[in-house]
Amino acid sequence: MNDKNRYGILIIGLGILILIILVASTFIGRYSLTFKEVIESFSSGDSENIKKAVLFDIRIPRIIMSFVVGIGLSVAGTTYQAVLMNPLASPDVLGTSSAAAFGAAAGILLFPSSFIMTCLLSFLFGLLSIFMVFAISKLKKNQEIITIVLSGMIVGSVFMSMIAVVKYLADTEDTLPAITFWLMGSFSSINREQLIFTLPIFAICFLIIYFLRWKLNIISLGDEEAIVSKIDPGKLRFLVLTTASVIVSLSVTVAGVVGWVGLVIPHLARTIVGYNHGKLVPISGLIGGVFLLLIDDIARSIGFSEIPIGMLTALIGAPIFMILFIKGENQ
Repeated sequence: MNDKNRYGILIIGLGILILIILVASTFIGRYSLTFKEVIESFSSGDSENIKKAVLFDIRIPRIIMSFVVGIGLSVAGTTYQAVLMNPLASPDVLGTSSAAAFGAAAGILLFPSSFIMTCLLSFLFGLLSIFMVFAISKLKKNQEIITIVLSGMIVGSVFMSMIAVVKYLADTEDTLPAITFWLMGSFSSINREQLIFTLPIFAICFLIIYFLRWKLNIISLGDEEAIVSKIDPGKLRFLVLTTASVIVSLSVTVAGVVGWVGLVIPHLARTIVGYNHGKLVPISGLIGGVFLLLIDDIARSIGFSEIPIGMLTALIGAPIFMILFIKGENQ
């Protein structure tokens, strides 16, 4: 079987798996729904039906968002690792996650009753971090990869320190627990309005990276190869890193800090389809979507209270990464 047929079968298989998990996820939650009740909710015209409200206002938006965020973090991680030529690069490498997390923490502290302001500040600070990174690189008068990475480390460290300051100033009874829980990640607050607002932004960013995925093969080989191929490495690097950082910022805004997905899933996808980003980007995204959807199903179905999703991604992602690391070393 040639590579093209194998890739087609993989896409079809992942598509079927995604469909099965998406459908199964509608039955999972603290408010149990049977298959019959789900079907009746789709056909019911009663807007006051509580089962219909649970399904369409809470559960389905959450399912879609967890799947989309999983795609986003995985695609962003794949992009960072290609452009920065570093297999350990992850969605927080440019400080975007830390900046967005600070924005949310500041929003919770300053506007405790306004969820919209919390989301807005989180997204704006996430975007701010991108421009700070490239501004520092420009002041250095050097757009090399190591300069961008070090600039990201500086920006990330600054915002992590600022998060510590916000925690120190927060009320220990109400505000501090809210900040701490949010930073651990959760999809519990997702609703239809959030989904409608964020989905187009995610879609635009995904399409940009998807259409540029072939150029990631070239830029991952270095600037000289890009120049020979008549590609401006500086402009391409800025475009794809900014796009990936917008995805990360938006993901942190809606779900908090969800670690390991953007680091582990691209490595897992490479073991399946190799280093060709034409195949790696979509496969990484689909696997990441399935992974985070399953993690969220676990988070909201076991225990007496919902488990922070960031805790589960770390507990599950770290062992997976260890297995991939050991397997790679032994090959």
